Formats: sequence, C-alpha cells, structure tokens
Amino acid sequence: MKLPLFTKKEHKIDFENETLLALDVGTSFVKACVFQVKNNKVHILGYGRAAQQSDAMKGAMIVNLQNVIENCDLALGEAVKGLQTELPRKVIVGIAGELVKGVTIMAKYDRETPDVKITKKEIEEVVEKVRGQAFQNVKTEIAEETGLLEEQIEEISSVINDTFIDGFRVTNPLEFQGKNINFRVFSTFAPSIHLNSLKSIAQALGLEILDIIVEPYAITRAYEGAVKDDFSAVFIDIGGGTTDIALVQKGGIMGTKMMAFGGKVFTKRLETEFGLSYRDAENLKLEYSERELSDKKRDDIRTLFSADSNVWADGVELALREFEDVKVYPQKFLLCGGGTLLSDIKTSLMEHPWLQVLRFERFPEVEFISPDNLKAIVDPEGFLKDVSDIAPAALAYMALELK
Repeated sequence: MKLPLFTKKEHKIDFENETLLALDVGTSFVKACVFQVKNNKVHILGYGRAAQQSDAMKGAMIVNLQNVIENCDLALGEAVKGLQTELPRKVIVGIAGELVKGVTIMAKYDRETPDVKITKKEIEEVVEKVRGQAFQNVKTEIAEETGLLEEQIEEISSVINDTFIDGFRVTNPLEFQGKNINFRVFSTFAPSIHLNSLKSIAQALGLEILDIIVEPYAITRAYEGAVKDDFSAVFIDIGGGTTDIALVQKGGIMGTKMMAFGGKVFTKRLETEFGLSYRDAENLKLEYSERELSDKKRDDIRTLFSADSNVWADGVELALREFEDVKVYPQKFLLCGGGTLLSDIKTSLMEHPWLQVLRFERFPEVEFISPDNLKAIVDPEGFLKDVSDIAPAALAYMALELK
C-alpha cells in the first residue's frame, strides 16, 4: 500500500482501461505520451514530440502561451496517430523549472493513545496542522528567494514521504500503533501563473487535468527500487532550459532543486561562436553529440563547451549544498533528459572534485536512466527510446499512484 497523497482530491480515481495522456511541456520540446492502465501497469499506446520555438519558454516557464498550445497540439496529434482506442480526455501534466520548489517539512508528535491504531483521519489532521503551521513560513522563504509575492505562490501537492513510529521506519502508518510519530511531508510549490498556464493548455486541448506533478518527483517514484530502504541516489534531469535535481535517501525524497541551466546554454554557445541561426546551432550540437563530425571539429567544440560544462557541475554542487540534514551524500548520480545526450555533461560530473567539496564516502558513480529502469511500464512498440523520454514516461507511471 502506498502512502496517501494529500492534494485537493478526496477520492481515488478509477480509470482502468481508459485512454490517458501524460504531457511534458519542456523548454525545447513538448512530449505527449498516450497510455492505458491495465492490471496495475502502464501500457504505452502512442508517443509524440514537437519542437518549441526559441522564445516559447524561458527557464521552463511559458512566455508565449499560444505557441506552446499549438506545439502541444502537434505532439498530441503525433501521439494519437494510428491509435486503436478512444482519444484521451484526461491528462497528467508535468511541471518543472527554477521557480518550482520542493521542500521537506518534519511533523513530530506524541500520541495520547499509543495503543489505538493510526487512522487515515488522524494522518490527514496532522498534515493539515503542518499546512497551517509551516506552509506560511515556507511560502515566505520561497517568496524571498524568488522575488515573488507570497500570494503568487501556490501549493501543488503534499505527500507523506517517510514515517517513523517509535524510531522504526514503516511503509504506511495506517493500522500501526505507537506513541512517537515522525512524518516527513514532501510539499511542492509553484507560481500561480505557471500553474494557470498549464491549465490553459489543457483547456485549449479539451482535456481534464488529473494532476499536475513535479517531474523530478515523478522520476524518483517511477525508478525501479527507489522507494526501498537501502536506496539512495541523486536524480538529475537536464532539459533545454533547466536542470532539475532530486535527492533520495534511504527510499525517501529529501527535496528537489532546480537551476536555470540546460542544454540551450550549449546551443547558444555554438550560435554565438560560429554565427549560426539557433536551429543550425542546435543541429550542430546534435551532430556533435552523435559523433557525426570530424575529430578536429569535435575537439574544437569540446574545448568550447568545457567552461560551460564545468559551470554546470559547479551549479549541481551548489544545489546539493542547499539540501538540509544530509550527513553523507548518495554514491550515485542518475541522469536523464535530453541535455544528458551531450557527453560533456557526464564528463563534467566525473571530473568534479566531489570528495573535496562535499561529504561523500567515495567518489560517486554516474549512470544514465534508461526506459528499462522504470517500473510497471509496458512499451511493446518501443516508443520510449532513451534518456529524453524518461520524464513523460514517469508522469504516465504516476497514474498508478492516483488510482
């Protein structure tokens, strides 16, 4: 049994065998994944993507809504091409970006009746107290950090991420007895304008939103084994405009961090250095990533990219420093997102002096997430190809947690 989500929904949703959509609105691409839930597995039925104009998004925030709506329509059209089932009418939308914040709030209390079993009502009352006592402080901190007004910041969702009863970790607190309860509540917040833009997209496409989910959180939930007690890792999702980071310790997510540094930085570098259009610079970057250039050209570009990739690794270090209550950092970096197709990204992580700058017991391993690493995903047609397809697939997986 999974832990309960404390969103505004009061009931679980029954959509077994219903055609659904997962929508990843990225800075460089919109990705649409059509799927059905059957026998507690996600079956991928179609997949589409559409390139975004260079001025459509900024730091994963929508700045040209009409263009983004048209691109979502194109991606959806490709995803439903040849579909043998009804068209999707409900959507799970991903959200990411520099202004999306994921925080962990600790809720501790002593039960007056330790011999009585814990109920769902009791848990909900605790979370509501957390909302009342802690969320205002969190919004104040986020407002100070982002420059937004507190009333411009909205809670996306909250979930009990970890539970300890009398010092012992349990998967689900329901029906347990005990006195000392320690809940770790993971809550996510975003600017209201960002959320409203996503709602406008769904409305324009004639879709009902099932949920808006923070993408790095979805990836940690979908990764096979990531909720186990012995699992710890740093998840890094590199898109066109941002890098999203989630830290998981002993099966529980400690929080998420986002920075406005993605693959477009390298495209802009080529655009400036060689006097290319943005599209030609993007194509050159792809040729470089796929080793389709001469050795001399590749060496020149690698040298050109070295400073930017090192700055990116420094940014990852700074983001990790911001996580609180981390005694020792995980020994594994797990990478996904289209930006990781650039080999310089992995190299910069492997060459960064992690042992000298943060508390690692040994030098961390760096691995890519493949579609095969995602649990409960059935993809017989092979729509999911590589690291760039992980986020939309993870969003589709979250339908299992909404059931």
